[in-house]
Amino acid sequence: MSNVKKFWCELTAVLLAAVMVCCSLLSYPGRAHAAKRLSDDEIKEVSDRIIVLVNEARAEEGLEPMTALPYLNDKARERAREAMTKFSHWRPRWDGKPDDNDNIFATIIDDNLVPYAVVGENLAGGFPTAEETFAQWKNSPAHWAAIMNPEYTHIGVGGGYDDNTQYKYYWCQLFVTIDGGRSGVLSGEYIPERYKTKPVDTGDINGDQEINSFDLITINKYLAGKVKLNDLQLESADILKDGAVTSADVLVLRKYILGKIKSVPLTMDEYIIQMANG
Repeated sequence: MSNVKKFWCELTAVLLAAVMVCCSLLSYPGRAHAAKRLSDDEIKEVSDRIIVLVNEARAEEGLEPMTALPYLNDKARERAREAMTKFSHWRPRWDGKPDDNDNIFATIIDDNLVPYAVVGENLAGGFPTAEETFAQWKNSPAHWAAIMNPEYTHIGVGGGYDDNTQYKYYWCQLFVTIDGGRSGVLSGEYIPERYKTKPVDTGDINGDQEINSFDLITINKYLAGKVKLNDLQLESADILKDGAVTSADVLVLRKYILGKIKSVPLTMDEYIIQMANG
């Protein structure tokens, strides 16, 4: 990223944060906190649930879903913990200097790991559930604008709990628009599902308990980058069980649907024989 472009991103982040801080500080509920403390695993489940709600809301407006990144989830959890000390889009600092670009929330993201062109953040607190937290953001125009920003491509959500803080539960959403000029650095991206598709066998990619042309369409869309598959679907789509989903898997699946192959999965040796026999 050029210096000019990076400066623009940082300046944009500061201006956006300045607007959102005011809304954030006014969005807290005056209600009793849940007695039960969520475990770390439960907080991660709530975080994924928030992403599901975000993408469902975007779908209703005809927007593309945002893809979750484990790295951004980790950084969102870190920001939630920082918010317990300083509820602001500027990060805590101990050098006595005023808030500036050196401690804006965006500095928590390593641009070499997630090469962003635009970055944004939502903060919330006080509720233990995805639905209640999501409702806070939905009822705040600035936060809702971030959720509905069509430019954002990726998201990370994280939360934390501390009984000795004002709001107990704290949540963070990090949004980024990936710099299209750089690729090959993102890993583990996924789109959480409300109800996880569970294939019953190899080739049953869409989980309808049948292996047919719909599965073939799904795997082709995946290879074209038009859909995301969960881990179970990827395992089902890996017809050759070689650890990757490629055009070879499409070829084998097509032959199976046409009756030219009697069963799947195939070993690589079986695949070579099938190819030799046409």
